[in-house]
Amino acid sequence: MKKIALYFLFTFNLFFFTRINAQLAAPDLRCVSVTTPTTAVLTWIIPPDPTGIFSQYQIWTSITGSGFILIGVVNTYTQTSFTHAPTTVGNQSRYYYVTAVSSGTNISAPSDTLKTLFVNLAGSSVNGISSLNWNSMRVPLLPTSSTSYTVSREAPVGVWTPIYTGSGLSYKDTIYKCKIFYNYKVEISDALGCISKSNIKGDTCKNKQAPYAIELDSVSVNASGQAVMGWQPSLSQDIDCYVIYSSNGGFLTEVGRVCGVNNTSFTYTASSAGSSSEGYCIAAVDSCGNFNIPSSTHNSIFITAPTYDLCSRTANLTWTPYSNLAKGVLKYDVYCSTNGGVYNLIGSSINTSFSHSGLVPGDVYCYFVKVRNTDLSISASSNIQCFTATGLPAPTFVYINSVSVNTYSKYIEVTYTVDTTKTFKGCVIYKSANGISFSKIAYVTSTVSPYTYIDKDVKATEKNYYYKVEVADECENPGVVSNVSKNIVLKVYHDNESLFNNVLTWDDYTTWLGGVESFNIYRAVNGIFDPTPIVNVPVGTWTYNDNVQDFVSAQGKFSYYVEAVEGIGNTLGFKDLAKSNPADAYVEVNVYVPNAFAPKGINNVWLPMAQYVEKTDYKVMVFNRYGVKIFETHSDVEGWTGDAATDDVYVYLIEYKNARGEYIQLKGHLNIVR
Repeated sequence: MKKIALYFLFTFNLFFFTRINAQLAAPDLRCVSVTTPTTAVLTWIIPPDPTGIFSQYQIWTSITGSGFILIGVVNTYTQTSFTHAPTTVGNQSRYYYVTAVSSGTNISAPSDTLKTLFVNLAGSSVNGISSLNWNSMRVPLLPTSSTSYTVSREAPVGVWTPIYTGSGLSYKDTIYKCKIFYNYKVEISDALGCISKSNIKGDTCKNKQAPYAIELDSVSVNASGQAVMGWQPSLSQDIDCYVIYSSNGGFLTEVGRVCGVNNTSFTYTASSAGSSSEGYCIAAVDSCGNFNIPSSTHNSIFITAPTYDLCSRTANLTWTPYSNLAKGVLKYDVYCSTNGGVYNLIGSSINTSFSHSGLVPGDVYCYFVKVRNTDLSISASSNIQCFTATGLPAPTFVYINSVSVNTYSKYIEVTYTVDTTKTFKGCVIYKSANGISFSKIAYVTSTVSPYTYIDKDVKATEKNYYYKVEVADECENPGVVSNVSKNIVLKVYHDNESLFNNVLTWDDYTTWLGGVESFNIYRAVNGIFDPTPIVNVPVGTWTYNDNVQDFVSAQGKFSYYVEAVEGIGNTLGFKDLAKSNPADAYVEVNVYVPNAFAPKGINNVWLPMAQYVEKTDYKVMVFNRYGVKIFETHSDVEGWTGDAATDDVYVYLIEYKNARGEYIQLKGHLNIVR
């Protein structure tokens, strides 16, 4: 029993003296925040107190960092903050730390000492820059503290905007507003989630800084000859207006203002950029009237009136170079509009000149030039220059009078007339097989009018050929073009079923201004054409049957050609004729030879009947059974009378040339009957 009492006494004394001698650690002070000019709030983490020996927290402060004084106590163990008020933290920085009292009298070592953030402001109303600086809360910062300070600016009232985050202890805020009151504060956070805030410092700030430099993008010329400028919005925060200057020999004259930072174009209605190149530059002005240095001068492109080469029909263009294009000039694109149509790109130049060839006299051509920079991001256009292309005085017409086939050579003769009131160099002859696709076949240098061109490379008896003529002026440039005309193709054949008929067919003649009135048909017998047509048939008639029974004594070859007759109404006063190709028909008839005759009877003359044979090559011979020739004649009307011949069988041989020129021999027997 005595041992138990001693053990209990020992345990009680050990617990009592351990509790008396135990000491709480100081709270872990993390943040000191200035909430008003006279109030500071401290935030900490409470220390562990497993044995419940907490008595109070003591709050200490100092202005200099030494000679700390006790300013308050906290008697609640779980309380994690303390508000010090009133105090001078709005005017100067203060140091704070916290201690813990345990078991009534035991005071812990101080917590980390933290210094309130105090921000100073200078220069804002003098040089347009708010120079801010502040102290560090602790050197080094707490391990749990952020390493970055955040500077915020208040504008408008109640709206704070961060303007700086970093580890530095100073910041310069450039003022872009003309006159404005700004408040500033500095903050730094802790891993605990609390934030240490500085005092708030404010002043009326004035903008002393000129806006950032600005450059023109381009100076173009509109259709009215006015200069049009464009640029990118300024990066400066305070832009009141953009000021546009004309630049002439280094002298700047304000010609306009464009207000509003995002308004970035200007048309100078009093400019004369349609008459000459003009220079312009730009500057920005802020709400305090601060100007930046004017930009470099951009000179508009002025394209001069084209010079025109009559012979080559070429417009030669020149223009002034564009100056100070951002990223440099890559090329100049040349655009053209014809007779008021849309503008099309016709070429590019790396120089300040361009030639446009192949112009058509009488057409109106308008040009402008567009410069492009090296990455094609910027362009600027010139003024517009227009002119009417002209040509040398040239004939007003060329007219094909006829496309005829020469009756004897069968070549095609193209006869045309040119307006001789104007001089010309010559004519180009074109030929086509279908009237659509033409090819040049000759250049005639003769200026005689009318003129007949002979085309030998033809098969005029087989096919049509279309022709047109183009006049070349004194520069040998193409001029007016004639009507298109073609030859007539005539086909003739002998109607074997109708012994004495030759059938003619032909196509129409084209083209006359007076149209086709009728067709004359000419016939040749024995190779000689009668100068008088055998018939005239109206237009629309394409066939004719010719009865040649009256010409049985002829050799049997008949030739024809058709002649088209132009109608009245040709506005040039012409009334022409055009011949077809000649075409032949051959009438071939067998020679009738009697096989017997009676010299003393009724049929007393033996006479072969020959029609349509060549008379000059006609020969008839009779032989007796011994091969002796007893009769010969070269006349188709002379017969054998059989004089001194006995009744017998005889042999005849007839030779003649038919209508085609072929030599024919006929052999046979004949009998004499007494």
